[in-house]
Amino acid sequence: MAAVILVAAAAWFGVGVSSANPKLADVGAWLWTKARGKVVHVNGLSGEVDGYLDDKAGKQLRVVQDGSNVLLVDDRTGFVSRVEPSQLSVTQTRDLGAAGLQLAVSGGTGYAVDPGAGRVQRIDPVTLNALGAPITLPGPLGAARIDGGGRLWVPVTARGEVVPVSGGVAATPVKVGEPGEELAVTIAGGLPVVVNTRAATAVTIGADGGVGEITLPKDVARAAKGGVLTPAMTEGPLVPVLTAGDSGLLVVLDTSSNAVLSTRFAVDDPTGLGVPQVLGSKVYVPDRSSGALIVWDSAAGGQPTTLQVAGRPGPVDVFVKDGLLWANDENGDKAVVIDPEGRKHDVDKDDSDVPGPTNTPKPKQTPRHDPRQTDTQPEEPPQTSDPDPTRTREAEPPRRHGRKPTPTPTPTPTSTPTSTPTPTPSAAPNAPGAVTARSGPGRVIVTFSPSTGGEVERYTLKASGEGRPEPESVDGDGPFQFEFTGGDCAREYTFVVVAHWAGGEVESEQSPGARPCVAPGAPSNFAAKAVNRGAELTWDAPQNGDDGVTYQLGGAAANDAINGTSFKADGLKNNVKHSFTLKARNAAGAGPDVATTEVDLAYPRQKYKNANNNVVDTLVRPAAAKSGEAGRIPKGQYLSITVICQVKGQSVTEDESKETSDVWNRIEWNGGVAYLSETLMTTPRGSFPALPLFECTD
Repeated sequence: MAAVILVAAAAWFGVGVSSANPKLADVGAWLWTKARGKVVHVNGLSGEVDGYLDDKAGKQLRVVQDGSNVLLVDDRTGFVSRVEPSQLSVTQTRDLGAAGLQLAVSGGTGYAVDPGAGRVQRIDPVTLNALGAPITLPGPLGAARIDGGGRLWVPVTARGEVVPVSGGVAATPVKVGEPGEELAVTIAGGLPVVVNTRAATAVTIGADGGVGEITLPKDVARAAKGGVLTPAMTEGPLVPVLTAGDSGLLVVLDTSSNAVLSTRFAVDDPTGLGVPQVLGSKVYVPDRSSGALIVWDSAAGGQPTTLQVAGRPGPVDVFVKDGLLWANDENGDKAVVIDPEGRKHDVDKDDSDVPGPTNTPKPKQTPRHDPRQTDTQPEEPPQTSDPDPTRTREAEPPRRHGRKPTPTPTPTPTSTPTSTPTPTPSAAPNAPGAVTARSGPGRVIVTFSPSTGGEVERYTLKASGEGRPEPESVDGDGPFQFEFTGGDCAREYTFVVVAHWAGGEVESEQSPGARPCVAPGAPSNFAAKAVNRGAELTWDAPQNGDDGVTYQLGGAAANDAINGTSFKADGLKNNVKHSFTLKARNAAGAGPDVATTEVDLAYPRQKYKNANNNVVDTLVRPAAAKSGEAGRIPKGQYLSITVICQVKGQSVTEDESKETSDVWNRIEWNGGVAYLSETLMTTPRGSFPALPLFECTD
């Protein structure tokens, strides 16, 4: 049967190649064109096509690629085919049996996920054969992703959990929300981040399995049905989260610092925005309404730019591979590839002049500008207004304006018309735009785009609550940034930038919400001092902590809301080692990292002499009672005896001292243990146990 499938696949996929042994660039990607039924391989350094596969037009294929694994998924039938890049041929095809099949592949690890049936099957990415028995989970399942350690993370919406799967075996689920809440998994820098739309949180899972939770702006919960849009993976710590819906809210989470940055895209139809991707500090958002990318630099802020991909409205598939960003017009012949510095190559996917192994040109290096060269034409005309080549045209001015500018008197007409009017001090400027709020320890950084169309004297900042903007105002020529301090971490603040001009004021739209704090990292210098049946715990606050930080203690003792930097753990068993974990938390959430320490409650053995042995021999007892004999100390003899611990027992009164006590000392005796009443020893008095001794708990 397998042979039949392979023969059918060879006929189903036509092969277009100029040699039986093609050579493809190591840095490249496979791109799909639906209208032509064609999958092409593009050199990432030159943007040139160096191999392709043909098929009949009209199929709905999806390319899944990771390293040498190149798989074609037919979303309507569940057929999966493996492409052998060295031969430009289909070498394996399997019917994995489900329309809308999810395929997750990383290195030698592969999984096929049927989200409707809740079925997770481990597969061999080379042969596409099933490995082991499938796992069944309550459906429907969210999009599953493989982390840097080869674990598959499967969102189980019905339970509000993500289930890690390693080697085809499900491990303990991680709780990330309530049943029914939409969950989206992104692998950021090799580690999973789970965004819960309705709770407006991002759960981060550390390399050691620690779980943190970052609070996102409340407006994240306004996302349309299906939840927020997040990428499958990012190569660094930034995770872009897009609330398409009716808001166009973009949130960028920095998992290295727990900072949260947010802005809004002023577009007519936010529902046309697609899954965001990040390369370096820039976020790329496909816009179906224009067939373009909205490009926004999360580090610089300011107004986003637009990079045209398709020649018409339509979907654009965007992904990151080999440190390059790829944007593909799946319905046409256009694509672009962009490097981390924003330089791009246009791709013509219809190029059929595919070179063979003897005449394959070496990959072209990305051109770099050299002012000494005058004989090389750049790929695009230089732009004097913006050095970033991705900024092919400015995004249209925001259509959703803030408060209207203060009206100005209509100027008196003159008899001499001017063909090109220029802004004058009496012209009202447009509202400031692209207001961005970035959370930080004890502050919010607010950046904005300056007004256009008129002369601005200065800018000021309005906040939705008490706090201090610094500086009090910004000159009309910038820098276009404020720092808001003095706010409450438990509160989310919004901001409006006010442009002051000779005729009045004009205000920006309100920014997304932000908190003047970030989720703290792990406490430092966590230590435990042993005491009887407990531990005195101390630590230092995390560097990014503030007055609102509380601490969650776990392990041998539990407390979810510790204030301050010390705690006494009680009720522990002596003569045992105990471990503790400590996590810092505030209103912005908690990071995944925890501090750990250990305490050893071994009995602190001490030496004391026996007492009151002047009348009769002292009897050493086998238990904490005045019965039996484990030995005796001759009358008048006083020994140095090791006391292990103290225990309550039978109350006795010593004849010589007339002391009465129910405290007994467990002692070392003839290679074993025995007991002496404290009335017959010089051990400390006044408490039980008498410090520095511990209570016997075994």
